[in-house]
Amino acid sequence: MSILLRELMRLPELQHIRQELEDGCCGAVITGLSPVHRVQLSAALAQAMERPLLLLCADERECERFAGDMESLTGQKPLYLPSRELHLRPAAVSSRQWDYRRIAALHRMQAEAPAVILTTAEALCQRCLPPQVLARAVLELAQGQTHDVAALCRRLADAGYTRCEQVEGPGQFALRGGILDVFSPDADYPVRCDFFDDELDALGRFDPGTQRRMQNIRQTLLLPAGEVLPAYGAPGAADSLEAAAERYAKKEKTTPLCAALRADAAALRQGMTPCGSDRYMAAVYEEFTCAADYLPADTLVCVSESSRVAEGLKQWLWQRRQDIVSAGESGALAGEFSRLQLEQEELAAVLEKYPVCQMESLSTSRYLLPVKTMVQVAAKQLSVYGGSLETAVTDLEHYRANGSAVLVLCAGESRAHNLHRLLEERGIPAAVDLKNAAMPKAAEVRISLGALSAGCEWPYLKLAMLTEGQLTASTQKRLKLKKESNRQKIQSYTDLSPGDLVVHVHHGVGRFAGIQRMPVDGVEKDYIKIDYAGGDCLYVPVTQLDLVSKYIGGGEDQDRQKLNKLGGTEWAKQKTRAKKAAKDLAKGLTALYAERQRRPGFAFSPDSPWQREFEDAFPYAETDDQLRAIEEIKKDMEKPRPMDRLLCGDVGYGKTEVALRAVMKCVLDGKQAAILVPTTVLAQQHYATACGRFKDFPVKIEVLSRFTTAKEQKRILDAAKRGAIDLLIGTHKLLQKGV
Repeated sequence: MSILLRELMRLPELQHIRQELEDGCCGAVITGLSPVHRVQLSAALAQAMERPLLLLCADERECERFAGDMESLTGQKPLYLPSRELHLRPAAVSSRQWDYRRIAALHRMQAEAPAVILTTAEALCQRCLPPQVLARAVLELAQGQTHDVAALCRRLADAGYTRCEQVEGPGQFALRGGILDVFSPDADYPVRCDFFDDELDALGRFDPGTQRRMQNIRQTLLLPAGEVLPAYGAPGAADSLEAAAERYAKKEKTTPLCAALRADAAALRQGMTPCGSDRYMAAVYEEFTCAADYLPADTLVCVSESSRVAEGLKQWLWQRRQDIVSAGESGALAGEFSRLQLEQEELAAVLEKYPVCQMESLSTSRYLLPVKTMVQVAAKQLSVYGGSLETAVTDLEHYRANGSAVLVLCAGESRAHNLHRLLEERGIPAAVDLKNAAMPKAAEVRISLGALSAGCEWPYLKLAMLTEGQLTASTQKRLKLKKESNRQKIQSYTDLSPGDLVVHVHHGVGRFAGIQRMPVDGVEKDYIKIDYAGGDCLYVPVTQLDLVSKYIGGGEDQDRQKLNKLGGTEWAKQKTRAKKAAKDLAKGLTALYAERQRRPGFAFSPDSPWQREFEDAFPYAETDDQLRAIEEIKKDMEKPRPMDRLLCGDVGYGKTEVALRAVMKCVLDGKQAAILVPTTVLAQQHYATACGRFKDFPVKIEVLSRFTTAKEQKRILDAAKRGAIDLLIGTHKLLQKGV
């Protein structure tokens, strides 16, 4: 798509802005731009000026939306730099996912200098570990190296890793003899390092679930597992904490803070990182560092709607101040260590070091940086056609009549050819250019490969860009999966009646006696009563109903089922036997799935507009279970391993529709599908259903059954072998004969 970006530089307004930016302007403003126009002009300016691009977005959702457009335009996957929550309280327990993603992004900014970076103002102005510390904390392991294993473990601990018995998640390492397992924050799988004495003899990735090796590798890169690394910071961090404790000891109501400072200072002296370590980032790293310090000096900064960026930053800074004040009042954070982000004025001062272009939809009175030059570009964003190709054809005829060039972007070759055929059938001549070799000429419709979030028009260039999604997307609203609430879980117990058998996780099988309301500490609460053998009973609060389930049993009569005894050993023995049986079953399944993992599969493409159009044509409202099954199966198909899934449901509950949607996904990627049925009648029923569902799509369907003559069977099987049939439906005997 670089040819499109060069075409956009013909805009006189963009040429003027480029000159201003090259002269050092940091307050240029372009107005009249929709989101898709902002992405295109940002990429065009960066390409023309031969600079890396930082695109500052209003929020994370906008970053995600722009990432796909930017990848399509530049041919490179942009880097997304996320923000993260600060850990300011010693007992705080939270997910480290965003911490790890941010560390990986900072490392890429330092090591690779990506061409495009997408981020928010909040992520840019957060305090972080200095670049020199990150460079020192990164560890590269390669086969054949020699290491002192004990020293290597100490280095991992200094880099924020947690030692454990078995590695299960990022940021952990485990040592067993000469085997060191490490899970780097940026990796999909942990790495197993086999040492022969002090030589690194072998490296391989392994599955943390099964602990089985998956792939041998020759080298790996281990990133730090935290941003606050006292071992790499200032040597006087512990002294700073003790000095702060002495100063705060002279003030009233600071006893908890002084105690926390002294305890954490002692932990730092022992080489330990205190819990809630972000509250000591300013003590560990004397100089303030933010993500902007990782940017190359020649970076071009583009701001998408600076008024929204400024407003979002203002709200975030207010919330951050409230968090810091709350942590200070609770004795968790000392005020002198509370500078953990740039203020808005400080961020503006940092951005003024770079050429900055602010891109707006409308002129406003508020911008992130002072305005030094402003231009307005004539640009239009095109709406979707609601799945009406006839409406799109009318617009295409209008563009051709006034001499405008039309570029239609499709996500794949087969889709481009399908769209070309549909346009030709409606009298619109179009050229297919799968290599994006040239821009369309005046009054020409050209179909190329690419993707944008929306279509747009550039009146000055007499250029209209349409997307496959515009032409085929339907405006029909999709049903959303509803998450099961706690209330729904509680309501599932309303089918219990006194006398029914239930199972408690810790105490075993008992008999449900009813619900009783009992006073506890002056407050009445609801409890369910469970009777056990020997006259014992157990009262379970309704808030712990997740520990109780309805007894299913093995087919015996409930009246004859022996109840467990509270405090007895029978329930433990039953669980032991069940665990042993489960392990035996798991052993067989592990062998089976290990074999499946070794066999590569085809990874199908994500859903296309054609897939969504097919699903929108379903005349009934899907159930929640049906939608969940559809999404799970399609996600399985997109993975690079064979799918193995069993879908269960009663007659008339929509299993066939789930299968047909999977078939459509298969066919759109140029693959064949088969539906195997047990009876001839069912084969004919599925054939009729499939023909009705695919009637508006170019899908070739055939059926094999006893009703098919021998001559037709031979023709169908020959066509299937040639790839001329997309979907083949038949009974197992005839399909097996064809195979």
